[in-house]
Amino acid sequence: MAYVRKVRTSSGAVAVQVARKNQGKHEILAHLGSAHTDVELGVLLEQARRIADGDQQGLDLEVARKVARVGEVADWRPADETVAPASAGPGHITGTSSRLLREVLGHVYDWLGFDVVDDAVFRDLVSARIVEPTSKLDSIRVLEDLGATTVSYRTIQRHLDVIGPGGYRDAIAAKSAVESRIVV
Repeated sequence: MAYVRKVRTSSGAVAVQVARKNQGKHEILAHLGSAHTDVELGVLLEQARRIADGDQQGLDLEVARKVARVGEVADWRPADETVAPASAGPGHITGTSSRLLREVLGHVYDWLGFDVVDDAVFRDLVSARIVEPTSKLDSIRVLEDLGATTVSYRTIQRHLDVIGPGGYRDAIAAKSAVESRIVV
């Protein structure tokens, strides 16, 4: 029966192998590679498990596998030859956005004919209100979450004051009626 074997190499990396014991000796069936970081070790171990398991199906006991770490593999080299394992360091998220959602909402906005109101601030405000129906002031936060370049609350007010008297509701209603083939 095959099993996954982890051994320390002379360079300090951890070699991952699929092996079996045959008459008291280790017989290497596959050498998958050497890992220098915990991430590399995890990838190699998963590949090795697939090879070792073959077509054998396991019982799904919902027991989480212990995460293997490079530092946990025994190091039998002399103390003067040991090297600290390389670390990729923790990931650092600098920001997230829902750019795809914003782009899809923009395309739907155009497809529905709302682009008759040629105002980017109004378009962003409509998108923000679809995502989270909230105040104009809080819409700025929603737009930041969507990855949009935001403007101040006063700028939103100015744009709405400009397009409001122009009958934007009537223009959108007429365009929507044409698109849906309703006679107004």
